[in-house]
Amino acid sequence: MIFGNLTECEICRDYKEVPAILRCFFGGRTSLATVKLSSPEARAGAHEMTRALMILVTAFILAAFLRFPDRADRPMHVDETTQAVKLGELMAGQYKYDPIDHHGPTLLYATLPVKWFSSARTWSDLTESQLRLVPVLFGMGLLVLLLLVGDGLTASELAWGAMAVAVSPLMVFYSRYYIMEMLMVFFTFGLIGCGWRFYLSRQTGWMVGAGVFAGLMHATKETCVLQFAAISLGLVVVWMADLFSAGSGMGVVNRGRKNPIKKAQILALLVAAVVTSVLIFSKFLTDWRAVYDSVATYWSKLDRAQGQGHQKTFFYYLGLIWGGPMSAGPGGGGVFTGEFWKNLPEIFGIKPSGRIVWGERLLLLLAGVGMITAFVTQPSRNQSRHLVRFLAVYSVAIFMIYSAISYKTPWLVIGPWHGMLIMAGVGAAGLMRLVEGRMGRLVMGCALTLVMAHAGLLAYRATRGKPSFAADGRNPMNYSMTSPDCLDWVEKFHRFAEVSGKGNQLAIVQADSQGGWPLPWYLSRKFPNYVWQGGDWALMEQADVILSGMDFRASLPESVRGPTQPAEGAEKAWEEFSLTLHPSGRLAVFVRKSIWTAYLAKSPWPAMAVQQ
Repeated sequence: MIFGNLTECEICRDYKEVPAILRCFFGGRTSLATVKLSSPEARAGAHEMTRALMILVTAFILAAFLRFPDRADRPMHVDETTQAVKLGELMAGQYKYDPIDHHGPTLLYATLPVKWFSSARTWSDLTESQLRLVPVLFGMGLLVLLLLVGDGLTASELAWGAMAVAVSPLMVFYSRYYIMEMLMVFFTFGLIGCGWRFYLSRQTGWMVGAGVFAGLMHATKETCVLQFAAISLGLVVVWMADLFSAGSGMGVVNRGRKNPIKKAQILALLVAAVVTSVLIFSKFLTDWRAVYDSVATYWSKLDRAQGQGHQKTFFYYLGLIWGGPMSAGPGGGGVFTGEFWKNLPEIFGIKPSGRIVWGERLLLLLAGVGMITAFVTQPSRNQSRHLVRFLAVYSVAIFMIYSAISYKTPWLVIGPWHGMLIMAGVGAAGLMRLVEGRMGRLVMGCALTLVMAHAGLLAYRATRGKPSFAADGRNPMNYSMTSPDCLDWVEKFHRFAEVSGKGNQLAIVQADSQGGWPLPWYLSRKFPNYVWQGGDWALMEQADVILSGMDFRASLPESVRGPTQPAEGAEKAWEEFSLTLHPSGRLAVFVRKSIWTAYLAKSPWPAMAVQQ
């Protein structure tokens, strides 16, 4: 059974009957009748399961509430749009794995069922909300995967861990990001969960499942090797701790489950991993070059690890999670400075102003308590502490590995942070066990509820809320965010199509060495005459709108950009403007004067929904 700790543990061995729904949920077997419990210990166990079930149900509800609604409120990030355009290539049968600038295709394949079950008939019909449904579902799936490790945690640890994952601002924000990070976290935890089930049962099927998840990790991101290294370190440390403590990390029953692992089972793991990865990279055995590239890519990715413009200090991720004056944003300052104490309301998110702070320091402190608890507490009769000890070591190891790499973006930390959030649940349950008496537990429960509520409030404000900081540059999770100016211009392009009389046949030619992202997502679906891959100079004279990177502007025909010293009274054929894509990207926009004049003549225009 999966949730077996409380129904068969030492304090509950005379625990005959509990409410049926609780026994079924946590793995016990009972009749539908509810019989009087035979001891105070058994009643305490039943009460703990009741509380845990209530927390779990609340966690699922909150996770859904924070993740599903209003997914199109934020402009598409550059990384989201590159994945979206790759999806279009896959659906058109033109996808080629790019080992230099892109990752594996699992996100693209995972999007296909969403398209099949939606109203979208073609790639152009897909909306931002539909694309972001994919990471949302995987984010919700992390709560479901907790079922795999249910008997490695107590019911309270499981419930509080689920709640921490459900309300964490980082987990919520990037569950609504159409990038592969949430899939990577899901597959990693699936590997850990299957590994745990194999550890207890020694059934080869669980080893095959672990291999499938490992293959999916490799087909998602090449950084899976970092997770593999941290997992290996966690296994070694837990094994050594168990060796030197004479197996004190396991309860009586589980000590008898140390059957040797068979070579055939290890082979099954490796074969499942390789077959899964090869099938996905090769587009189901049709592109063997991509399989080779999926391995050769590690040489090119070594340069990226140095930063490539995204280099940060070792403490960047710690500052991002801690928040406040230690946050990754501008301002600096430490805990012991006067700024820290003056900004306490801002730090706790009560009165955000100026530099907005989304720190999760309270959950981080709970995670620290959980890691200590994992190694200082002894297991009950049928409970193993090996899982929580492994998660503690794994989470710290992968966090340190990512911190040591110069290349850093905020979404990369959600993998390490997910493990720490489960440890925060262990810490919360440990604090509940420390207090005695009904009143003490009530006070501690209220305090922990406030911690979770605070995190949920920050998550809500970071994604929706009034005011919403989903598209606010002061939100540190909005890393290199798409400028609102970009969506304003996308709306203008639609208006140009109307006033020109050409409709969606409006000719837009783009010349930008960086691709002009995120415009290819917004324009290529609606304007078939939008040329953006390389820029076709032959079409310049026929274009209605020209988008030029600053490195290409001087190469434009003089008839477009105008002479360096225009003649007095000369009529301009084009109007020039500037379009800000994101903090590091800007384009020059040239619009035919006749179209611009017609656009101004019909102003003001009613608001238009660019995203759906």
